[in-house]
Amino acid sequence: RVSSKDMFAQHQARNSVFTTGPTAGYYHHHHVQNNNNKRKNCATTTTTRERRTMRMVNTTSASSSSSWADLQSKSESTETGLKMKEQAEQRKGGKAEPHVDNLLHLYSAKSEDDVRLTLYRDHAAWCPYCQKTLLMLLIKRVPFRVEKINMRSYGDKPKAFLDKVPNGLLPAIELDGELMTESLQIMARIEREFTGPEYKVMVPEQEFDRVNQLFGMERELFGAWCGFIFRPSMPFGVGGARGGFEATLDRIEQALGVTAGPWFLENQEHPSLVDLQFVSHVERMNASCVYWKGLNLRGNSRWKNIERWFQAFEEIPEYRATKSDYYTHVMNIPPQYGPGYEDNKAEVKEAMRIINGEGDSWRLPIQLNTNSLEPINACDVGKEEEARHEAAYKLISNSKNVARFACRGAGEAGRKQFQAPLADPYAVPNEKYVDSVDAWLRIVADAMLDGSAEPLQPSEPKKDKEIAKCLRYLRERVGVPRDMSYPAAMQFRAHLNWAIDQLD
Repeated sequence: RVSSKDMFAQHQARNSVFTTGPTAGYYHHHHVQNNNNKRKNCATTTTTRERRTMRMVNTTSASSSSSWADLQSKSESTETGLKMKEQAEQRKGGKAEPHVDNLLHLYSAKSEDDVRLTLYRDHAAWCPYCQKTLLMLLIKRVPFRVEKINMRSYGDKPKAFLDKVPNGLLPAIELDGELMTESLQIMARIEREFTGPEYKVMVPEQEFDRVNQLFGMERELFGAWCGFIFRPSMPFGVGGARGGFEATLDRIEQALGVTAGPWFLENQEHPSLVDLQFVSHVERMNASCVYWKGLNLRGNSRWKNIERWFQAFEEIPEYRATKSDYYTHVMNIPPQYGPGYEDNKAEVKEAMRIINGEGDSWRLPIQLNTNSLEPINACDVGKEEEARHEAAYKLISNSKNVARFACRGAGEAGRKQFQAPLADPYAVPNEKYVDSVDAWLRIVADAMLDGSAEPLQPSEPKKDKEIAKCLRYLRERVGVPRDMSYPAAMQFRAHLNWAIDQLD
């Protein structure tokens, strides 16, 4: 365990100083007219929004907005904040709901002393092989602890880990003192080792032949995806890699159609090992295909069974806790697999604009629904307030470190660089701007708590391009699910843009 003072150093290699929060919904903007005359003449009865507007006139003073202590109290008084605080306490004892912040899962174990397995997974929740291994343990309900390790694409691996796993491969497990790598071998070992009524069966014996057949199809789909995304498309977009990828998806569609339920294996009330083997890469296919090729797999009438399968996953808390968003995926796929080749199409340009947060994307008011380019979980629809409050709680809970992290945007690049373009773990923050950035983050947190963000009059805020640069640096590095859920991330990114608009 580390103190908040030590947390910034611990998190540098992750390129983020957040920890993740529970899934929630999206922001809804309630417009309230700003009355300047009332603010001037009735100072004792000014509204919350008017007080914030006056505070924003001078953001160089840390005393010009609510203190972090006040904001913490306000956050913990919300239903979402109270639940997140309770979950943080449950997390210490290994009893919290599924969440990527959990470092201990006890399940049937009486104490941590009874836990036999340690999972080493990547810090940023980028690795698809770590995701499927984590899902296996969560859904099967195996007691385990977690240690987070950097991927080489965004940071250095600690010596203690390399001493145990010299090749540095992730995921890795340590089971009764024995180390293993390679996700499929790990999952097969877990299935053999943890049997009994307290553990869910992930590979029914009577399905072994079908399981092996489906594993082969998954590798075919992965190969077809690589050929489609990481190579230039054929002229006019016909045949070639796209045709091969779509034909492979058609076979997956047929394989899912032979069972009565949504899963690959018959009579399964929960995902099997086969479903987990598929889902982590199909999740990345959803993002990459629409972003680089303009092919939207979600809600596509050609692949109705695949859509039903994905929606079934999104009903499972364990999967929702590990699910990323399209922006995080398209930023982390190239450092792991190589650059994607974009097609010169209008639908590609539009998808890139939306996913990259350009134009009216990542702007208030945000009202994502089931018809948006990136579908949200059905359970998150209509939960705009919860999403704002989750984002505020995450910001407030590590506010000091977040402000310093953002000031890297006006600081110096790190002495050592990594493949991931947004990763700069050794960057040096510009301490000159910490107080001003801190003040603006308090304004952002306050706005997310009460939902009253609205544009200021042009003459009111003090313009400062360097502070805006710091907030942009932070906005571009909000990762899902590492830092917060997708709905909360959209809220936070949009509120940061609201503040940036006042500054630049």
